[in-house]
Amino acid sequence: MIKFKNPKLVNYSIYSELSGTLIPFYKNVHFPRSFILKRFFILYGKSKHFRADHAHKKCWQIIIPLRGHIKIKLVNKNFTKMFYLNKERKKALIVPPYNWIKINFKRNEDSLLTLCNYKYDKKEYISNFKDFQKIISR
Repeated sequence: MIKFKNPKLVNYSIYSELSGTLIPFYKNVHFPRSFILKRFFILYGKSKHFRADHAHKKCWQIIIPLRGHIKIKLVNKNFTKMFYLNKERKKALIVPPYNWIKINFKRNEDSLLTLCNYKYDKKEYISNFKDFQKIISR
């Protein structure tokens, strides 16, 4: 039996000084208690193309905007929803498994950091949207 969970936004703080900016994240405050980091990557996009376009069976992701404006479309069993991330809004997005994700960047220099609790495994991805719809309709 698949347990479906909705994504959620989490707030974070930004501390700026003359010498620079610090953005701290804390386990048990910003991330689920059970989240154990296994992989992370930085994603740069092109404004006229989308990234991701898949879902995960096991992997939870935490998406943190680094630069620019990022539009993320999520589809799951309960809804289709758009999330708009940028550093100034001070929000990161937690994406549980079985959420189809499609990412658009406003400009070519926009970027995000993704934290994952599962190592890369191609078999863990759902890459066909029709297959995903069959899985979530069960």
